[in-house]
Amino acid sequence: MPHWDDLTLWLKVQLAVMLMDEWSFQTFNIHIHPKLEAKLVAQGRDVRAEIRDRLRKELAVIRPGLEHFFVIEGWSKLTKAPTILHIHGGALIDAPGDGERIKDAAMRAAGQGIRGHPVTRRAKHGAEFTRAGQRYVNYLFKSVRRHDDRLEKRRLTMSRSIVDATRDFWHEITGRLA
Repeated sequence: MPHWDDLTLWLKVQLAVMLMDEWSFQTFNIHIHPKLEAKLVAQGRDVRAEIRDRLRKELAVIRPGLEHFFVIEGWSKLTKAPTILHIHGGALIDAPGDGERIKDAAMRAAGQGIRGHPVTRRAKHGAEFTRAGQRYVNYLFKSVRRHDDRLEKRRLTMSRSIVDATRDFWHEITGRLA
């Protein structure tokens, strides 16, 4: 079996989803507020890294080190054209009520409903994960290879805690030592 470092990002997320599904996790699809997107792009900032840092801070209010991941994209399968930047991802649910708190944290991280910015139409979607199989991860990665001038090449973020847990899971199922 391959070493952890040789796995594709798709497979690492697939393993993370399998692991998190053993408990419960909240999925989310959040639009980045157009004003925040415009500001970050105009400043030449890495939008994914900015959202990563903002989301980590927001999720730490729920629980420091909360296991989470997301993919950022700006492409519409429906219109086959660029669209508002948005994140697809998930975070581990530890307690009742965490699902809504996770979606709200992701909304704030994306600049929705803060600092006088109203929540934009259709900005927040999400549900507790129920889909089995690879379809969910395929959905997450559907446009990560598509060029977008607003985004850097790297489109995936995984929290250190979920990377560590998923790596341990891989080592356990393959019988490989770290």
